[in-house]
Amino acid sequence: MVDPIEVQDILSQVGSLLDSGETAEAIRILQELHPADSSEILYELSPEYQSLVLRQMEDEQAADMLEEMDEEEMAEVVQSLSVGELADILDEMEPDMAADLLGEFSDEQTAALLEEMEESDDVAPLLAYPEDTAGGIMNTPRHMLRRQMSAAQAMSFLREHYADEHDLYYLYVLDRHRRLVGIVSLRALVLALPEQTLDQIMDRDVLTVKPDTDQEEVARLLARYNLLALPVVDEEDHLLGLVSVDDVVDVLEEEATEDIYRLAQVGEDSEIFSPLSRSIRNRLPWLTINMGTAFLSSSVVALFEGTIAQVAILAALMPIVAAQGGNAGNQSMTIVVRSLALGEIELSDAWRVLRHELGIGILQGLFLGLLVGVVAYLWIGNPILGVVIGAAMVGNLTIAALMGVLVPITLSRLGVDPALASSVFVTATTDVVGFALFLGLATYFLAWLV
Repeated sequence: MVDPIEVQDILSQVGSLLDSGETAEAIRILQELHPADSSEILYELSPEYQSLVLRQMEDEQAADMLEEMDEEEMAEVVQSLSVGELADILDEMEPDMAADLLGEFSDEQTAALLEEMEESDDVAPLLAYPEDTAGGIMNTPRHMLRRQMSAAQAMSFLREHYADEHDLYYLYVLDRHRRLVGIVSLRALVLALPEQTLDQIMDRDVLTVKPDTDQEEVARLLARYNLLALPVVDEEDHLLGLVSVDDVVDVLEEEATEDIYRLAQVGEDSEIFSPLSRSIRNRLPWLTINMGTAFLSSSVVALFEGTIAQVAILAALMPIVAAQGGNAGNQSMTIVVRSLALGEIELSDAWRVLRHELGIGILQGLFLGLLVGVVAYLWIGNPILGVVIGAAMVGNLTIAALMGVLVPITLSRLGVDPALASSVFVTATTDVVGFALFLGLATYFLAWLV
């Protein structure tokens, strides 16, 4: 493994070697690196050099590099390869990764590649499932154990069929109809008497998922129960595939990135060096919506123009109330969105969550209200102004807690991703309410403020 600075140095070295025609030396350097590092270098090369490297490398090594990329990057790198060249590499890839790559091509290209591949039988069934489901990320199961096997027969079976298997997590047991009936740990198999059957030592309580289960739910189950793999079965419990923890690492990163971007109203495909057109397309629409909510807040302030004209210091103090409300609302909203995403709370828990967050909002509002009231009094010297801003702070933080819970839960109930739009509504509400409360109270007590 190398650090990012070394990767850039190696990229420069590899590029220079390819420029001078020393392709074999460049490939030797890439072969010595971990696939995660060599794939990063490969992606940064020009399309001409990408295809040159992939053609000169062993198919297995090329497959290892491609598997470290996402499907869009893989499709971009292999676009210059012929059908035959790409089919050879696809045969060396994990079936789920090969299916992801094939999903980036047209139906005609996919059909041509599958026809050329030798291992298409393992990949083709995976194309029937959406890529963000258990079926889309699972791998086709290899030879499985049968319940009538003895422990000795099972050990011989493993030596024969799994000698080159690096990720042998669990041993799944099938009946004669290929229905999943149990699971055997390697420890139980090693400690069993040679004549004991798998039916006698297997655990019949097996956690499974259906092929249409969302990939995020699969990742959640693996994490919750500390599993290394999860079997995918159909309605009759026939084993369709296996999802390993390796398959969901990228899923977890992808889902976390998606939620973080959505909370900031940024497109899911945004990257730091995205093309300007894509960056603007991802960000500008949400900024336009935010500008609309800002005009709404400004219109509330305009209603109290006369009050501000008489007590100018209100203009300096009112952003404090709105900003604290927005921050508190986003705290509640973020916690609720995360809890919904992780399955920690259900929609039926709305009232319990609301009571909890309202309690926090009121207590925080009382503390911050008292604090800002004292500061305002010491700064301005008017105790009524301190009372006004303190009361407005309590009210706005209470509203912030209310909206931080109700908005994401309501959006989730309506089938809208709460991470996508919650912050717009929460911030808009706390701004409007904060300005209205503070300036409204100031107008009511105007005689004591001027």
